[in-house]
Amino acid sequence: MRPLIRIIVWLLCGVATCFGADKITLDPATFPAEMKVEVREVDAVFRKFPTDASVLYQVASLHARAGHYAAAAEALHRMADLNTGLQPRPRDFPGLDKSLEFRNLAFAIQKKNPPRQNARLAYEIPEGDLVPEGIAWSQTTRKFYLGSVKRKIVALAEDGSVMDFVKPAADGLGQVVGLRVDDQRGELWAVSEAMGTKPPDLVVGVFRYKLSDGSLVHAYAIEGAERELLNDLAVAKDGSVYITATNAGALYRINPQTNQVEKFLPDGSLPDPNGITMSSDDRSVFVAGWYGLSRVNLKNKKIELLDHPDSIADGCIDGLYWYGKSDLIGIQNCNDDPGRVLDFHVLFDSRIDKVTVLESYNPMFEGITTGAIAGDHFFFMANTQSRKLDKDGKPTGKFDPLKILRLELKK
Repeated sequence: MRPLIRIIVWLLCGVATCFGADKITLDPATFPAEMKVEVREVDAVFRKFPTDASVLYQVASLHARAGHYAAAAEALHRMADLNTGLQPRPRDFPGLDKSLEFRNLAFAIQKKNPPRQNARLAYEIPEGDLVPEGIAWSQTTRKFYLGSVKRKIVALAEDGSVMDFVKPAADGLGQVVGLRVDDQRGELWAVSEAMGTKPPDLVVGVFRYKLSDGSLVHAYAIEGAERELLNDLAVAKDGSVYITATNAGALYRINPQTNQVEKFLPDGSLPDPNGITMSSDDRSVFVAGWYGLSRVNLKNKKIELLDHPDSIADGCIDGLYWYGKSDLIGIQNCNDDPGRVLDFHVLFDSRIDKVTVLESYNPMFEGITTGAIAGDHFFFMANTQSRKLDKDGKPTGKFDPLKILRLELKK
């Protein structure tokens, strides 16, 4: 263990807590009862991928939450030594985040990975309390569509004007999560979820609208989905829609011709699936998970975790988008402070050989989640401000105008 770590560690914790920190383990017996299930799940992955930065991040966070500060500090240093650029979020490391060691580590990470600030302000929406999770672009209507915790969808025109596309709670629409446009069929698909206590009128599932006038085509209520956290979705060329269910680790599919909803991949198939995008040939979907990106073959349902060097961290991607011939654009937010936009170069749909940081350490960032590709530009929301909501989605503070940033993508 590094000498400086030992000094800080003895100041933070006692002998029993700190003993054995040089060898990082996740023994459920040493964690509080309420953490044991989570510890077992992370430990199973840690045993497979002990040098993955996203996994080490979660290992460190678990130890910090349990008061094992020496083990947490050591895991963070091992993560930092991989030079992936991940910047620990202080709130994930309670008790350790106030230490000099933590601050020095954060400073060293930023020094090795200086800010990338290439994005420019494209639009500013006065209604800051929209708190959108999803955004989509239509080449046909030349508009962006944003969801909201206020149970509605708004349309943003190229001239910056904003109007309600779907009125609040219309037809049972809930808090809107993922959004995708199907320009081929002139439709917008939206994931409807419940934040906190579910109102009687709210439908948890997927909604399908006409782009021409915002009228509802069909609402797909998914029974039992309240516990599964429906999240993001992707539309295939044949019109099929694939939806991630984060808490369940599953993938749903909707057939738009028959309106049939099926659980395409069963529970536990994917590690906290979030962002999703179609491959260039439409034969697969790429799905983001807490420790990596996976490719799902849509014909045989085979799941393959993308290989990558230890110097690349591809966990905790929220919005995920295929671009060009071999790139995945992703927003990484749950293991990086304050979040960053990445371009993963993918070889043969199976290995990430390099990553380019497109945007990081932007002072406007306050909850980056998803984006939308329009031509050779990537538009994304800089400040969704979701942390200004309580557990039931009620505002707890003053909201700033919502900022939409634009990044140029280079083929």
